[in-house]
Amino acid sequence: MAAGPRNVSLVSTPSADVLERAERLVGLLKDLVRCDAIALSAVNPFEADPHHELLAADGYPAAPLRALLSDFVPESDNPGFRVTRNEVRTGLRWSDLARDWDVHFEATSVAERYLLPAGFHEGLSACLWLPDGTHVGAIHMNWENARSATDERRQITERFLPLVAEVSNVLQSHRVVADEVHGDAHVALLVASGLDHHVPGRDVGPVLRADGTLWPRLVASRGDLRGRYLWMEPGGTCHSIELTGCAGGVVLVAEREVPPPYGLSARELEVVTLLATGASNPEIAHTLVVSRRTVSTHVEHVLGKLGVPSRAGVAARAIREGLLLL
Repeated sequence: MAAGPRNVSLVSTPSADVLERAERLVGLLKDLVRCDAIALSAVNPFEADPHHELLAADGYPAAPLRALLSDFVPESDNPGFRVTRNEVRTGLRWSDLARDWDVHFEATSVAERYLLPAGFHEGLSACLWLPDGTHVGAIHMNWENARSATDERRQITERFLPLVAEVSNVLQSHRVVADEVHGDAHVALLVASGLDHHVPGRDVGPVLRADGTLWPRLVASRGDLRGRYLWMEPGGTCHSIELTGCAGGVVLVAEREVPPPYGLSARELEVVTLLATGASNPEIAHTLVVSRRTVSTHVEHVLGKLGVPSRAGVAARAIREGLLLL
C-alpha cells in the first residue's frame, strides 16, 4: 500500500524539530505495533473552532488521511470520537468500541467511505492529554488484518500515549519561552482572533483572565504591541507587562505585580508616558485635564525621581526600562 504524506505543517507553524520528533515517533510506533498505517494529529488551539491538523503520518492514502482529520473529530458526526474524547483516556480499537460501548465504527462514514475501501479492517484511536487535562491531539492506527490488532499491541500503544501527547503539544515552545524568559510570571497567549489561551502548566493569574480589565485592552491592540510596559489597576496596584512575539503572530503576555518604579505615582507615570511621545506641557495638561502649572510640577518630580536632566532623558529611560503605561 502506498504511503501517504509523512508530515504537514500546522497553521501555528511548529518548528522543524517538532515535526522531526513527530515523524520519528510515528515511525517507531508503526514498527512496534506492526500497524499498516499511522497518523498523529494535533489540536490547533489558535482557531475559534479548534480542530485537528496533521503532524506526521505513514501508510495512509491521501483520501483516508484527510477523512481521519476532517470527519473523525466532529462529535456530532462520529460516535467513536465522542467515546475516545469524553469517556476514556486509553486507546480503543473498533472491536473495543463495539464490545464495550455498542459503537460500531465500521458503520461510520469515515470507515465505510475511506478506511474499508483502502483495505483497513481494524483500527485504534486515542485522544491525547497532558497531565493538566489539556486535550492536545489524537493518534490513529489501522491494520489490514483485524487479528493483527492484538491486546499486546494496544497496551504498547497506551504506554506511549504520555510521550505522544507531549510531542503533539503545539504550545510546548511557548511553555519553554515562558519558563526560560519569564520565570514565575503569570502568562497567557494572545492571537489575532482575540482568543485567550493558557500555556499548559502555567497560571494566567487574576490580571490576564479574559474577564479582567486588562485583557480587552490587549485584544484591542490586535497583538501589535511588543516590549515591556506598566499597567495600573484601578485600585492603584502596579504590574509589569511584557509582550513577546512568537511564531504565527502569537504574542506571549507575561505579567507580574511590581512596586511603582522609582517611587513614581500613577499620575507621574502618565506624565512619563506622554513625555515619551514628545507631548508638550500644554498638550499634557489638555490630555490629563489639569493645569499647566500642575504639569510643570509633575515634570519636575519626574526628572528628580529618574535622575535625568531633560525630557529626552525621561523618554529614553522610559523606553529602555519599560516605564510606559500600557
